[in-house]
Amino acid sequence: MAYLIYSKKEQHVTHQLDYDPREGVVDVSNDVDYIVFEGEKIDCENDFITNYRLNAAGDGLENPYKSLSKADQLAKFQDDQAKVYAPKYQQHNVELVKSVTRSVLTGDYGETAWKVERAKEVDLLNGNDEAMKALALEKKAIRDKGNAIEAEILALDPTVSADAKALIAYDVAKKMGQ
Repeated sequence: MAYLIYSKKEQHVTHQLDYDPREGVVDVSNDVDYIVFEGEKIDCENDFITNYRLNAAGDGLENPYKSLSKADQLAKFQDDQAKVYAPKYQQHNVELVKSVTRSVLTGDYGETAWKVERAKEVDLLNGNDEAMKALALEKKAIRDKGNAIEAEILALDPTVSADAKALIAYDVAKKMGQ
């Protein structure tokens, strides 16, 4: 007999205990992150405890990879875990693109930035607004690049294993040229 601790956040079993962790706890209703299942001890020689997930009914645990070798179980588990984390990476990467774009625009092209000051002086000396137009085009190019990278990130489907892994490995700084 074993007590299997299922993490709702991780979406798999995280611990296997020989005792009931709920014993002695006054209010177990506060624990919204974990579910404790009582069941057979997992054979760690043939299975990983992390492979156990909620069944379709949500009232028990199952290893969807049980028929596979341990190496194949690990590969499938890693694919599935990438799908669990990918939506957060996707959201984070989009926010990071916006932040980097905003930082470049307010830093290098802000009202008191040297590029802006220089463009104003050049325009004043030349009696036109060509330098400021060129600067505006540079800023537009930066925004367009940020928008294209954001679209590329959003085009990846976090429910598809390859896309999920791509989202996790995505290097915003490298894409932005930072």
